[in-house]
Amino acid sequence: MSTKKLITRELERGGDIVDKIFTGQVGWKDLFEKHTFFTEGYKYYLSVVAASRTKEAQLIWSGLVESKVRHLVIALEQDSAIEIAHPFNKGFERVHRCKNEREIEATIAGDLSHQVTDIKTETTDTANDPKHVAAANGEADNITVINGISKDVANGDHETMIYTTTYYVGIQLEK
Repeated sequence: MSTKKLITRELERGGDIVDKIFTGQVGWKDLFEKHTFFTEGYKYYLSVVAASRTKEAQLIWSGLVESKVRHLVIALEQDSAIEIAHPFNKGFERVHRCKNEREIEATIAGDLSHQVTDIKTETTDTANDPKHVAAANGEADNITVINGISKDVANGDHETMIYTTTYYVGIQLEK
């Protein structure tokens, strides 16, 4: 039911803006403003983090997690306390540099303090990634991935790169 409510809400919003355009109150640019999903859209958010030790493994794992997020949204919609469960249409891919297991666990739990700053956070582009698409569609059984290995840092410590994709679901509770 959330999808229908979201589409109806957006059509009504668009209709209101077009009415204002025709009366000269606003311009066409107002119809194409950026989304407000994170700024004004919802009071509550659910974040789901998929994490792996290799980039290749992350492509597959995040696809599987993305498909499970869709199932989670369907289950949330069945809860009488939730009016709308709105998944953001893309995940956010990040790379983290961790020095020990405690930092790895914190990163997996959603901590961004070990995020690599010289690599830009990207949004998922599932259309151009066949492994991600296969995993999201439940077809990843025949894909093999090599496990990630920590590498030595100059001072002898170990450093592990952790690749994460975070998916967000905006939640609107019943009034």
